Amino acid sequence: MIGMNEEEIVRIFLKNGFQISKNALGLASKDPEIIISCLKKMKNRPFIITEQHLKEVLKGISSKPIEVKIIKEYIFNRKPICVNDCAEELLSRYEKIKSLLLKQMASKQLVSINKIGPQTTKFSIIGLVREKNNNSMLIEDPTGEVQIFFDDSLKGKFEEIVLDDVVGVTAKKTKDKYYAETVTFPDISSNREINKTESDMVLAVISNPSNLDEIKYNNLTTVLSSIENLSYVVFFDDTINEKIIHDFSRFNPIIPKSNPSLFQINNIKILVLPKKFFENFTFGFNVTDPITLTLKKRYIPSSFFHKIHIDNENFVLTEIPDIVISNLDETINKNYKGITILSNSNPNKTFFVNLKTREVIEKTI
Repeated sequence: MIGMNEEEIVRIFLKNGFQISKNALGLASKDPEIIISCLKKMKNRPFIITEQHLKEVLKGISSKPIEVKIIKEYIFNRKPICVNDCAEELLSRYEKIKSLLLKQMASKQLVSINKIGPQTTKFSIIGLVREKNNNSMLIEDPTGEVQIFFDDSLKGKFEEIVLDDVVGVTAKKTKDKYYAETVTFPDISSNREINKTESDMVLAVISNPSNLDEIKYNNLTTVLSSIENLSYVVFFDDTINEKIIHDFSRFNPIIPKSNPSLFQINNIKILVLPKKFFENFTFGFNVTDPITLTLKKRYIPSSFFHKIHIDNENFVLTEIPDIVISNLDETINKNYKGITILSNSNPNKTFFVNLKTREVIEKTI
């Protein structure tokens, strides 16, 4: 629409509920669509648009957008790896998760496994699960290994543990066997501070806009244009075309890759876990909520070394995200220990997160 004459500019402003003054027509010709979308977001929305209004809008459009900082991207390559690669990755994961568990188990008297002797009646350890049987598991650390048994009181925890998990265990000796009393995962602390931005900022999460028909697609862009303080739009789409790139460019789009990534907007850390990422893994048991499980264990538990090599160290969440975004088939809007979890594969649904209040609104197109 660049290059429209004055009559056309007046018409498009009237169509959108604005009357433009004559002295503002020259400024409006630069990019009327973007200008109108910004005018609609103004708190004290004017009816008669003056030259001063447009100068304020154009100043905002030309100003530098809020910086998105990429903290980490986890790179996965499908290639054969040797036994030494597996051992190194397991050791690296053990050390990383051990450092997380040490903070949670600081009050317990931790020992290395080689310090457990015939006279030991109770101990706390951090180890990697090497074998798992019907009611026991072999747990090892760099110094040794020990068999831990589980009774019915910890059946739920026992079922949730899989091979190669790194866990903290407190065990007590009963009839020459060590029975688990508590099991600690490297979970998120319940009393952590909830991060919020100082100013009003809204993040939108959408999925597959290319699957929408023309009417719903136009409705979507209209809704996005109407949201005050919309700062960024995160959207998943396997068939992005030039029209989508053009239409969404004014919304500061963030288009996730197939690998997980952790990025930051102001003081808010956002972890993106694409659906394709979860499809690479087998959990070893039925998982209805893989995102929460990932946060609880701080990594993806699986047996995958025969097909996937992790280039960027291990997938261990040493940094806690404030928001987790995915495009799993199930639409999810929940809170887990102060972490906002959003998952959406439905192009008819859009999430809007106010980063200042951390409130989430779901809209259906």
